[in-house]
Amino acid sequence: MKKSRILFFILSFVFSLSCLYANREALKKGQALERQNKYEQALEVYKNAIKQTPTEALYIEAGALLGKMQKYENAQKVLELGLKDFPQSTSLKNLLALIMVRTNQNQKAIKLLNQVLEADSDNGFAKKWLAKIQPSDEASPETTQQEAHKSADQSFASSTSSTSISDDIYQVSNELSLPEQKELAKKLYQQMMGLEKWELDYFKELHQEVITKCPDTAQAEESCWRLSNLYLLGEDPPNYQATIDVLEHLLKQYPETPLFPDAKNRLMISYQKTNQPEKVVELYQELFTLDPDPVDDKVFMVRALEFADALRSTGRESDAQAWYMKIIEKDDGKGSLEARVARQRLEGEN
Repeated sequence: MKKSRILFFILSFVFSLSCLYANREALKKGQALERQNKYEQALEVYKNAIKQTPTEALYIEAGALLGKMQKYENAQKVLELGLKDFPQSTSLKNLLALIMVRTNQNQKAIKLLNQVLEADSDNGFAKKWLAKIQPSDEASPETTQQEAHKSADQSFASSTSSTSISDDIYQVSNELSLPEQKELAKKLYQQMMGLEKWELDYFKELHQEVITKCPDTAQAEESCWRLSNLYLLGEDPPNYQATIDVLEHLLKQYPETPLFPDAKNRLMISYQKTNQPEKVVELYQELFTLDPDPVDDKVFMVRALEFADALRSTGRESDAQAWYMKIIEKDDGKGSLEARVARQRLEGEN
């Protein structure tokens, strides 16, 4: 009897570990599909995993994705099922409250948010949203509802606008001493640690505050990079112009930053995506000055082709042709894709 109990315990433990591993793999796979904008496939991954072994994290991912897809009714059903399995989950309650705000169920949302605060009086998400959806004396219920709708949409998918952020956002202030800046930066990062993962707009606000009010801290550089991550990976489609704004600030404010190579590479992509060939030319001129002849010929040809195309787009046709010739010479008859394209460009083909 004793041996059978031990065997049962071992088998149960192994089964639990296998379920935990499967759920982690499902989360990774679903999140990877989301990054590729394959939302329906990601949703199937989450749903299948929930059927096998439901977890709080899987319900959150599925509910947040449905919210991002604006399938609010489906999101509500999924989250309500999640709360049946995990009735004490403040994260599920917060997310369900957000769905209810978007579907004009403010009273139900308020009830849920109050439940969250009863369990966690310092929950920043619940405090913030109660302030948003409870009309003040000055604001009409209609105005409050409209503003809440807008904020709820931003929380799921953030803004899809490519409008540039005003430069004023990154006008740094030196009103605080360095010890005060460090204390404020620490406080702001602690606030971020308490946020729900879908609160993209609030993450952005806090990172912007670190950048502008704590410019002499290490966190300011980190916030520039993290903010660019949010613009590129948290928005659909990516907000390349906002990425440019914050990374240009990073390189201007912190020219010795260890993030310099990665920031330059990300800027290059963002300039290309926003059709700013003159900026691409500037970066490649700098790159070829620092590294005129990379050891890897393939790297040289890829860079040179992008540089030549950018020169061509700015009207510098003779300079572009010179770089197309360099690609062909570097290829030395091997017939690489870059050399074939370069020949097509010289022959007048697009």
